[in-house]
Amino acid sequence: MRRDLFAPGHEADVFTFHAAHELLPPDLSRSIVHESRLARLPGIRQHGHQPGRWRYLLPYMPLYYRGLNLEAYDLVISSSHACALQVRPRPDALHVVYCYTPMRYAWMPETDGRRMTGMKGYALGAVTAGLREVDRRAAQRPDAFIAISSAVQERIERFYGRESTVIHAPVDTEDFSPHGDKQHGHFLWVHRLVPYKHPVLVAEAFRGLPYRLTMVGVGPLERRLRTMLPPNVELKSWVSRQELGDLYAQASGFIHVGEEDFGITMVEAMASGTPVIALNRGGARDIVRNDVDGILIAEPALEPLRAAIEALATHTWDPSALALRAQNFSRRAFVQRMIEFIQARSEAKTRLA
Repeated sequence: MRRDLFAPGHEADVFTFHAAHELLPPDLSRSIVHESRLARLPGIRQHGHQPGRWRYLLPYMPLYYRGLNLEAYDLVISSSHACALQVRPRPDALHVVYCYTPMRYAWMPETDGRRMTGMKGYALGAVTAGLREVDRRAAQRPDAFIAISSAVQERIERFYGRESTVIHAPVDTEDFSPHGDKQHGHFLWVHRLVPYKHPVLVAEAFRGLPYRLTMVGVGPLERRLRTMLPPNVELKSWVSRQELGDLYAQASGFIHVGEEDFGITMVEAMASGTPVIALNRGGARDIVRNDVDGILIAEPALEPLRAAIEALATHTWDPSALALRAQNFSRRAFVQRMIEFIQARSEAKTRLA
């Protein structure tokens, strides 16, 4: 087993079930060395931001990952929210799972109930028990688990009976600056327009308030949202990275009241010197300290949200302190923690060999 896993020139090969290459950075797209041929069939594969139908192949995915030939690799990192942890490296290779969450379809189907309806929902319910058994067995094989947040760490323990280490997802904090010209009373919301992100609730919360809200996002709730927007709320669709940075920099408050496994947009807001209103669940608990980096609310409901908006708008926040807090979740911090973790695990595995 080689010990030069992080030496210069060792580029990672990426194995995936399916990738929309047109959406990926060119260097990442070039690193993909293997995809499922089934997922690329017409009518199945994803085109641009259209999701495609490759998720219907879920029962096949564990077989695909188990069949990958990884004999050439000393280190395998499964970037997994579903089936990637099924891979089977060489016994002497180090296998680490970077876990976004245990498979939702199997362990938390209620979180996706809004999407799993009709025949799709019936079919998924029929295979849930089998998915759990296959998933739990596979989770016993890797050498170590890394959780994206404390909330995911708890799920890994509860569903898999495995310990894990929290290493938060990398955020490109350097793309944002806390030195923008803040517009008092101007709030920002940046998410997909889907029910669990609560865009309708957030827009309605601003009705009659002496503040403004800019919403950025696309999704199935867009038409409904546009029909009911209060006059002090603006909805934008896709915006460039530069325009998004400007919106963060100008906002005096950011709103995120959906429960997330982590929550990258909250860190982006704080890197821009913008305090956050967040739901006191999931990844937000790792990111936002109540009354320090923003305000945590107990429930995604109208009155608690309106009260938090008023409280945040009338409080004085230190943009530099918020940006400093965001550096805990930077890409540089992520890389350093990952290297230290993998080197320690590699050395431990060698001692036990």
